[in-house]
Amino acid sequence: MKSFLLKEKKPLIKWAMLPHGVYFEFKGKLPSSYSLAVCPSAHHIVVDVDRHGKIDGFDNVPLHILEELQKSLNYPTKNNGRHFWLESTSKKELANKASGLGIDLRVGNKGYVVWYPEEDPRDCMELVKKSSVQMNDWLESLFSYC
Repeated sequence: MKSFLLKEKKPLIKWAMLPHGVYFEFKGKLPSSYSLAVCPSAHHIVVDVDRHGKIDGFDNVPLHILEELQKSLNYPTKNNGRHFWLESTSKKELANKASGLGIDLRVGNKGYVVWYPEEDPRDCMELVKKSSVQMNDWLESLFSYC
């Protein structure tokens, strides 16, 4: 898992240039006005449900999918959205992209999310659940290359 500092949601380094497995350790709290970005590991994905303006991504998440997402590692974002972490069991390659429905997907080593919890992200990965067949079908309908 890669991680790096952000200032106003902008990376301080060229994050794609970091080799896989590099992790910056911070002891204590992050410096004032900085945040931590985390790039999921190869088998992890992050479903980013946003609430921006008139678009509420939660309106586009079926109830049974939301219930499954809530059982995995998740935390609120600054705009009342939520980041849901999953271990992908999909057989299809998923794209790192926005859906246009207030739901974005961040795929291992291709994108990053802001890590808002105070806990070290490495200590929380045991809370990540595997995606179900129903979850995979829903994600593939939104984010599959095929």
